[in-house]
Amino acid sequence: MNISLFILMLFSLQLIYWLVGRNSSKNVKGKEDYYLANKSVRLFPLMMTFLATQVGGGVVLGAADEAYKFGWPVLLYPMGAALGLIALGCGIGRKLAGFQVSTVAQIFEVVYGSAVLKKIASFLSIISLFMILVAQVIASHKFLMSLGFNHNLLFIAFWAVVIIYTAQGGLRAVISTDLVQAAVFSSVFLLCFGFVLYYEPTISLQMPQLENFTPVSSKLCGWLLMPLLFMVIEQDMGQRCFAGSSPKIVSRACLFAGIGTMIVCVVPVFFGSLAHATGLEVEQGASVLMAIIAKTTPPWMSAIVGCAVLAAIISTATSLINAISSNVANDFNLSFFRKVDSMQLVKGITCLISIGALFFAFYFDNIVDLLIQSYELSVSCLLVPVVMALFRKQGNFTAALLAIILGAIGFILFRIYPIAFPKEIASILLSIVGFSCGELIKPSEKFNHEAA
Repeated sequence: MNISLFILMLFSLQLIYWLVGRNSSKNVKGKEDYYLANKSVRLFPLMMTFLATQVGGGVVLGAADEAYKFGWPVLLYPMGAALGLIALGCGIGRKLAGFQVSTVAQIFEVVYGSAVLKKIASFLSIISLFMILVAQVIASHKFLMSLGFNHNLLFIAFWAVVIIYTAQGGLRAVISTDLVQAAVFSSVFLLCFGFVLYYEPTISLQMPQLENFTPVSSKLCGWLLMPLLFMVIEQDMGQRCFAGSSPKIVSRACLFAGIGTMIVCVVPVFFGSLAHATGLEVEQGASVLMAIIAKTTPPWMSAIVGCAVLAAIISTATSLINAISSNVANDFNLSFFRKVDSMQLVKGITCLISIGALFFAFYFDNIVDLLIQSYELSVSCLLVPVVMALFRKQGNFTAALLAIILGAIGFILFRIYPIAFPKEIASILLSIVGFSCGELIKPSEKFNHEAA
């Protein structure tokens, strides 16, 4: 890799992201504008921000690392995210956009009439999204270390720029920078893919034609199913559905973004599988993706790809930061900060979340496993009551509560006591049982009122 070119491009792009974010944040007024861009986001920026949100450290660096171990079956992981977007585009996104809410958790208050359930759902969402955010920071840290950037001050400075424009401009800044970042990583990844296929045909022919699924059979359900189902209840995706200018635009943007995600994500899985097929030796802690790209492309292209990888990581991270901040600010009573200006408060919350993710990132290592566990926690507890809420105007509080409780029990229980059946599906089935039992119970009005 041409390190000088990489550093020059990296800081130049960071400057561009900051300028774009600062320009878009000039006219941000009020909490709804900060978190939902006044619900006026049009088709192309909405499509690009959906794409940028899904193509992050997990489906770039993480997927390449896993493909180095297991080969092409890892393609099921980004396929889960792409199919989730397509599912949103086929109607679920339109239904979400029809709710007059700011967060997915608020659906529990609208449909099930319970502020308690809203807070529980929001808390679970915060935990899951925060773990995914930590995974993005881990990805960037491992990536920079693999390139020889071992100084924590450089790492902190890199993220400080991201935190500043994200906190300053909210969703408007996130969407504006997503446009630039998605354009950068999509074009660079596809350019690199085409370059290797054209100039290194003998290397690409070494790719295995068929993989043995047995070594990864226990992971396939988590790779495909969890990202797909998580998409329905994910706050950062829901936030974009709520911010769309119309339900029709939301559906179209999701469909196009799903197709784009699948196309882009073929690239890291291809390079990870290629590294495995060619017997490439990768040093401990190094990036498989960058190692194989350095071997198959000239130094200047490796530098450009390095910047594109970081653009993908940043775009996902900024979306997560803003989504978590939205959960905290909109779903919980922060009246004890009443003396603080509301805009300063939400910006402060955004900064604290970002700093916390930087701190926790030093205690985890495996990116994809952390992501899958994050998905599974929310899916096990929230998928059933959220999906049911999409098809009814008034829900059963007891059914939703039991679905959450039994889903959480399944998430924990099937980790302590493994079963032959996929634990992800087992947890969802247990949540369905809880919801069904709740439907048979008719709670008293007094209990429902107190719970709300």
